[in-house]
Amino acid sequence: MNILRAAGLIFTASLGLTACGPQTPAEPELTARTSTLSPRLPKGIVRTDGHEDIYVASAGRAQCLQTAAADAATALASTNASRAQHGLAPLRTDPRLQRSAESHACDMAQRGTLTHAGGKSKGPMGRVKQRGYKPRLAAENIAGGRFDLGRVMSEWSSSPGHRSNMMIAGLRDFGIGKAVAADGKIVFWAAVYAQPAR
Repeated sequence: MNILRAAGLIFTASLGLTACGPQTPAEPELTARTSTLSPRLPKGIVRTDGHEDIYVASAGRAQCLQTAAADAATALASTNASRAQHGLAPLRTDPRLQRSAESHACDMAQRGTLTHAGGKSKGPMGRVKQRGYKPRLAAENIAGGRFDLGRVMSEWSSSPGHRSNMMIAGLRDFGIGKAVAADGKIVFWAAVYAQPAR
């Protein structure tokens, strides 16, 4: 849906229902480079509707990480605090969504590409199904850049497109993952939100 402010940070959001709705940018839009010759993070504010891939790091062997329990708990607490401000029920960590988010972050980092389409899937709905979760709906926030968990959670919470994914009323479950690109500097993040089928 959009990529958010902050120099060198890229953020997009996706809702796994039918399609992403584009957000109207409040500021002039910059275009991210997609050349395979010299990947780099765009400077300034960057926005996208989430329908295009953004090449931000060299493809290669990524550091694919299992999310530490403390990090998963911190991300969940941050998400639930935002939801509580709007009178919404808290989410819970689901191991299948956790693995889905970790796997997608790893896939993006290995390809050096910020994308909602995985190497073997078209979006979050398919990825959570591959992990054995039966969703009624699934939504995803992704980010790429040089930042930590606190920063990514803060940015997602302050971005209308990302926050709208976090605020879907029927959500029940959550998972978050990160991976570091081959350059050892660019961190790719994925958060998955889902409502189980009844």
